Amino acid sequence: MLVVLPTPDASVVARFAGGDENALVTLYRQEYDSLIAAADELLGRELSHFRARVAHKAMLDAWHARERFHNPVAFSAFLEEAVRQEAGIQRRKHAALHRREGHGTAHVTVGTVEDAVRELLQELHAPVVDPWLAAEEARTLKRAHAAEHVERVAGKPKWLLYGVIGVVVVASIIGAQRMLDVAGAEVAVDRALKSDDVQTLTSNRGQRGSVTLRDGTKATMGSETRVRIPAEFGVTQRTIELDGTATFAVSPSSNPTLPAFAVRAGTVTVTTTGTIFTVRHYADEASVVVEVTQGSVELKDRVSGVMQAISAGQALRFANGAAAPLTGIARDVALAWTRDSIVFDKAPLGQVIPELVRWFGMNAVLVDTSAAARPVSMRLALNSSGEAARVLTQTANLTLAFGKDDRLEFSGAPAPSTRAAKKQ
Repeated sequence: MLVVLPTPDASVVARFAGGDENALVTLYRQEYDSLIAAADELLGRELSHFRARVAHKAMLDAWHARERFHNPVAFSAFLEEAVRQEAGIQRRKHAALHRREGHGTAHVTVGTVEDAVRELLQELHAPVVDPWLAAEEARTLKRAHAAEHVERVAGKPKWLLYGVIGVVVVASIIGAQRMLDVAGAEVAVDRALKSDDVQTLTSNRGQRGSVTLRDGTKATMGSETRVRIPAEFGVTQRTIELDGTATFAVSPSSNPTLPAFAVRAGTVTVTTTGTIFTVRHYADEASVVVEVTQGSVELKDRVSGVMQAISAGQALRFANGAAAPLTGIARDVALAWTRDSIVFDKAPLGQVIPELVRWFGMNAVLVDTSAAARPVSMRLALNSSGEAARVLTQTANLTLAFGKDDRLEFSGAPAPSTRAAKKQ
């Protein structure tokens, strides 16, 4: 994030941390323009209409976490991370639900800072909905509807009517209880993943490696991957967040009270017990890919509620609320890194070179943008960046030169030696 948020006055932050809403208003007014600019930068033009929502959510999260801020630096750092997280959420939601080809950028307006302050205070002082009371009201309404329906059934003995009512009531109670349990667990995971004490494991460009998590699960991370692990992992829950790609060899938990191991990637949660599976979802990809090597997993989209079981030997791509089997060359393109190679199948050159940068850590660029659409098909072993550059140059008929700082510069024109050979 290039936009730097202004560092507020220490005395105002101290009042904010103590629960002073006047300090909240002061800080929001001071930070608002910078929050909007940072959100705009992270969202891009296509999603810039969400920037006010991102700023609102970031400040709201900071208010809920206010007791942690002992100095202005901690406050600013939290806001910056909150903007990143909320912008990422909006991008993933858009990719899953609203991806369209060839659409333009709409005119976007953002309210004034006073509008934003008023909306924030309205949300803070909105009446709190008691989920148990809401569930009880729903159960009462269902019982009334069920009774009315049963009374209209002519000629039925009373014991049958009472029996039907009892079944409906019990089913309603059980259903409401399960919904509340699931919703509560999701909220707890959301909070844990946004906590300041979350542990982040990363692999840089050109790096792959393995790590053993606290519950004994082994994670093999692909290049340019981030795994976020809440402090409660292995204690009260077993959900982690993935941005990138990794293979998980899940260790059965010795604690029977713990929930199953789960991975969040985009809007999808992949849940399993004792199995081996791979998940892929980079921030610039609209889909989530899951491959199961051993055992089985359950995929659930947290937005649409769509669920899909995946068994050993299967791979699946989930995008736009729909799941589809992944086979053949398409499966290799997404997951060949687990077998120490990467595959391209008629991929545009403009996408191939960034993938080489990701997996080999090379300093490379396509200087001739006119060749960006040139299709490339090849398989590369993940052991030599030099060999990868050579194979790409030959396969795509490119010229390779060295620029500043030994940067590899690919251009669409064939190498002079190739042209000379054609003339002879």
